[in-house]
Amino acid sequence: MKTNVQNTDLFGAAAAAVSSQAGLQNFLASKKVDTSRYEAVGVGFSGGNNNLFSGFIVCKDNQKSTEDRDHILKVYFEEEISRDEFFSLFKQFDVVLASKQSGYEIAEVDGELVFSRNDE
Repeated sequence: MKTNVQNTDLFGAAAAAVSSQAGLQNFLASKKVDTSRYEAVGVGFSGGNNNLFSGFIVCKDNQKSTEDRDHILKVYFEEEISRDEFFSLFKQFDVVLASKQSGYEIAEVDGELVFSRNDE
């Protein structure tokens, strides 16, 4: 899947552990989505300045999918998914981005370093 960010300066990867096995399908059902038609296959969010946040569920439309190609949709809701509601779906959600100009988009991180104000 691809993002819709223009002028992408950073690229990366994301991984998440869903809170429960059927968590995303249950979430759709709680929003009154026909889960026999729409099957949760992923999630995403967009954010930015001014506290902007927009979460969505990536779904396979079982009625429009064919043997040759799955029909995939980003499902949004009239009552938007809040940041807290979105992240409550996960035990853990990690995103790592690196500069595409530097060549580090495929590099592994070797460790961690934490600075405190006392380190100045």
